Amino acid sequence: MVIGVVEFEYQPWNKIIVHEIVKYPLEHFLATHSLGIQDGGVGIPLNWADGLIFEYVGMPSTEDVVNEQIQGRIHWIGLSYGIMEEYKKAIIQPGRITVPIIDLSSNAFIHAMAKWIKENFENGEVNLLACPLCAEDLKAEWKSS
Repeated sequence: MVIGVVEFEYQPWNKIIVHEIVKYPLEHFLATHSLGIQDGGVGIPLNWADGLIFEYVGMPSTEDVVNEQIQGRIHWIGLSYGIMEEYKKAIIQPGRITVPIIDLSSNAFIHAMAKWIKENFENGEVNLLACPLCAEDLKAEWKSS
């Protein structure tokens, strides 16, 4: 689409590479976002989508990372999540600390991530196709036993 002399083009990401995934019990996840906050204060916000509360950490913008992004690939150093079936705008922690929760479920990219987590990590088994490193660890464990 061209507006005036500027052309706009939307190019969604085509691949997300997650290097570490950690699941936390909801109460522990919330506690980490209220540590060091004064009583009555506001904790560190968390994201929510489709029954998951989560946060992710992207890689620093080095030349290699930027080149990957130009190709449509994002690298996340880590993705931490917990189960929270129903969305709440905020959760009050001990000390009247409010942890804000941001609903990102309307974002197609985040919706797909939540679905991927549920399908590959929430059925009691790790999908080895979704986690090649897990597969390598298991192969090594099987050989040694």
